[in-house]
Amino acid sequence: MLVALRASHEHLDLDVLDALTRGADTLLSALGEVQAERAEEQAVLDGWVVVSTCNRLEVYLDTQRFHDGIELVIDAVTRTSGLDRDLVSLCFDAAMDAPVTRHLYEVSSGLRSVVLGEAEIAGQVRAAYETARRAGTTTSLLHDLFQHAFRCAKRVATQAPVGAAGRSGAAIALDRAAAELGGLEDRSVLIVGTGAYARLGAADLLRRGAGPIRVYSPSGRTPGFVERHGLETVGPEELEAALAGAELVLAASGRGTSLFPERFLGAGRTVVLDLALHSDLHPLVRHLKGITVLGLADLHVSTRDGDPALVLAREIVEETVEAFRLQQEVRRVDPAMAALRREVADSADAEVDRLRREVSGETAEQLERSIHRILAKVMHNPAERAKHLAETGFADTYVEAFHTIFGIDISADAPEGDRHDAVAEPSEPRPAGWMRVDHTVPPSAAAELARAAVSGPAAQQSPTSR
Repeated sequence: MLVALRASHEHLDLDVLDALTRGADTLLSALGEVQAERAEEQAVLDGWVVVSTCNRLEVYLDTQRFHDGIELVIDAVTRTSGLDRDLVSLCFDAAMDAPVTRHLYEVSSGLRSVVLGEAEIAGQVRAAYETARRAGTTTSLLHDLFQHAFRCAKRVATQAPVGAAGRSGAAIALDRAAAELGGLEDRSVLIVGTGAYARLGAADLLRRGAGPIRVYSPSGRTPGFVERHGLETVGPEELEAALAGAELVLAASGRGTSLFPERFLGAGRTVVLDLALHSDLHPLVRHLKGITVLGLADLHVSTRDGDPALVLAREIVEETVEAFRLQQEVRRVDPAMAALRREVADSADAEVDRLRREVSGETAEQLERSIHRILAKVMHNPAERAKHLAETGFADTYVEAFHTIFGIDISADAPEGDRHDAVAEPSEPRPAGWMRVDHTVPPSAAAELARAAVSGPAAQQSPTSR
């Protein structure tokens, strides 16, 4: 089944999200390690993709069991973040099936970003999927899910541009800085960091005629960055002087505090764009006279609900959700059709072999081609009918009829990672939408709580009543 866990700026303070996402670059492998340590006969997770950005940490699962899959993710995030397990549970929401699909397509299209409609998120989602694919943690279900996400994001960007209309968050931040400074042309700039926001910011600053532009990198990656963009390098010993001379500081390294209040004591009127989730700025910098700090939370760009572009964007999302659902329904009859094609092909090959023993040369070639043309025509209608029945909700009926008519067992046809039931196992309740992880109670625990409820006042201490 398709399951996801999400923690984002929509539900969490950015400081909490920052703590949760530390070590997220190792979460993909940590999930595999935690699953291997469980040493179960059958793996709970068939596949997983981790999407970690400045504003969210989300894990998409192809899992055999809902609650067990959630538990594995919570264990893995506890390991990578170093946070208490109960706190991690409080940070995540979880859902399965259609709500997961809808959420990913809204995220990929920039409809759930701080800067509505921003451009970076589609690339970040694609990069997350490619990382998982290279690591071997994707399945056909996850492949289909993310391919539809990419198509949805492209359609929204071209047909229904909303909010930032496909512009980057860095560009929006620079708009705010320009408003504060009365324009950016010929403004002296210091960029801290060489990551995505720094690259986008540098390119945009050059287009706007800002300069001089200098770069300081706590990671020491400045030389290649400044060479590509034609900028100036700032060494550690020059940082205070560079801050004193800058009218705009774009802080986006994400490597932790490197800009302390005392470094700004010689600065005049300065706008600081604090764009890293793991802030480069000491909190007291915001209280210094003459310093204006604009953080991620200050970049909110929205639009009214009735905006025609937003309405169309949401329609595109819903169309993509339905397209994915139909594709998965069709995939449920694929093993049956594959089995039938194999049966037919094996029979055809046997007949061709018999003919070749009796007829040779060009005649045999013509007979073989004729047999395959006839079989292709015979198979066309059943294949189209199977697709239609699957799309209209009769996949199970088709597969049952297939067994009855042809007597072919397809239970072992699909690879282990490609088998997906339409519903959760009967003993496990099916969640209706997104819910906080600490409120998801496995059936066994629910039964224990129910027994406790009728046994006395101790039942009032339910662990899920937080």
